Amino acid sequence: MPNDGGTVAVIEQFIADTLAALTYNNVAVFKTAEVWRFQIGAGEGGIEAFKRYEPFAFVKYQPPTGDREGDYDLRQVLRFAVVIGVESRSAGAARTGDSNNLGTSKIRDLVIDALDGQHPGESTNCDPIYYRGELEAFDSPTRHAIEMYFEANMITI
Repeated sequence: MPNDGGTVAVIEQFIADTLAALTYNNVAVFKTAEVWRFQIGAGEGGIEAFKRYEPFAFVKYQPPTGDREGDYDLRQVLRFAVVIGVESRSAGAARTGDSNNLGTSKIRDLVIDALDGQHPGESTNCDPIYYRGELEAFDSPTRHAIEMYFEANMITI
């Protein structure tokens, strides 16, 4: 789905495209890597929709964006959340993986390697994207998701 060309939308799409192309041992890491459009919402079956999309990565702009500098110049820090999720057949494997499937533990490492320090392109007036931490988003015996945060500082001219 096209976007309006705004800086936030362009960076969201860059992150989603980067993750959609991510491979491990020549196999795609994600079945679904998209900009967040409420794919796992009440209308989609809620948490039961995990199976339809997993392993997934959903990208979303996550305000706040920043503040003013000491001399009151505009300072925008764009923050993006990447939610990754996996479902497994055996308890705990969604988090740790097993001999046949990656868990969120390894996928987390791959996502950081793919995005940290990357620039979304010459047409985007910002610094590179940097990893800033994460939170556990969902944990059950057979499903696990974490929300990872990345930031890009806008360059104000």
